[in-house]
Amino acid sequence: MAAKRQLKKPTTPKVNKDAKPAGAKPRTVSDEVYRCPRCGHKYAKQDGNFNVSKSPLFAGNNGYVVYCKKCVSEMFDENVALFDKDEDTAMERVCQIIDLCVDDTAWAAARKISANRSRMSGYVSKLNLDQSSKDATYTDTIIRRSEAAVENAATLQDVEQNDDNKNFMEAVRRFGLGFSEGDYDTLQSEYNSWVERCGVPIDKRQDELYVSICYLKLNLQNSVRTNSTGVGALANSYKAFIEAATTEIEERKRKAEADMQLSPLGEMIRDIEEYCPADFYKDKTLYADFDHLKEYISRFMARPLRNLLTGSKEMDKEFNLSETEE
Repeated sequence: MAAKRQLKKPTTPKVNKDAKPAGAKPRTVSDEVYRCPRCGHKYAKQDGNFNVSKSPLFAGNNGYVVYCKKCVSEMFDENVALFDKDEDTAMERVCQIIDLCVDDTAWAAARKISANRSRMSGYVSKLNLDQSSKDATYTDTIIRRSEAAVENAATLQDVEQNDDNKNFMEAVRRFGLGFSEGDYDTLQSEYNSWVERCGVPIDKRQDELYVSICYLKLNLQNSVRTNSTGVGALANSYKAFIEAATTEIEERKRKAEADMQLSPLGEMIRDIEEYCPADFYKDKTLYADFDHLKEYISRFMARPLRNLLTGSKEMDKEFNLSETEE
């Protein structure tokens, strides 16, 4: 009988962990193409062929305008012809189409480019290089122009003629002309805060204190925002004015309350009329003589005079007891 053959144990091979098989690298970066909806041309990449945009309309397109640079330049040339060679109007029309802001400084620099080069592409490049500008879309241009219309208005009538300005006409009348719409919002918010904290101004003096505080607060905020020199001195001036104004307002309030306590006549009915008009009461005689003035005249003026002139001996009701009380 033949002997059984011994099976060899498998040996563990040496492994180089750094040589682990990886997936095959694609020979092309991407098969995706980018088509311009105006001319239909296909581009392998967006960079260099389409303008970069900060508009939220093109956020889903990797932040690029959907029209290629060549088409944007052609749209500008078409609008120049449409608006009788008015390049400024043509530029703004293209900005409306691709949702781009209008910047006079960047456009002035782009117009220096020779006519055989695309001024619109140069304009977009100037805008993208300017990181200090807050404007990005055509909507920002509309907002900026609306604020400038208020800031540069010569009279209140000029502001009133614009329907968009009716929401803050109260602030314009209170703080005057020359501020932007954002400044008016800041001033009015600060004014409302003081009214809520210290009450409605009782006279012109207190109203002027509120307005002055608002001016100083806005000036301090603008100085801090622009990192201007002398912010510390301005902050100290604001603090000192706040302390003085608060003290004066509190003293005037206490004086008004003291005067009210010294002159109670009519205060009760005034409070009733303010919070719940007397007309709402069913009993109309309830407050007919609320301060007992009529009763006083009857008891201590009319009764003694009647006794003097007629010889009667009418007693005051406090001493004129009925038979049952006797």
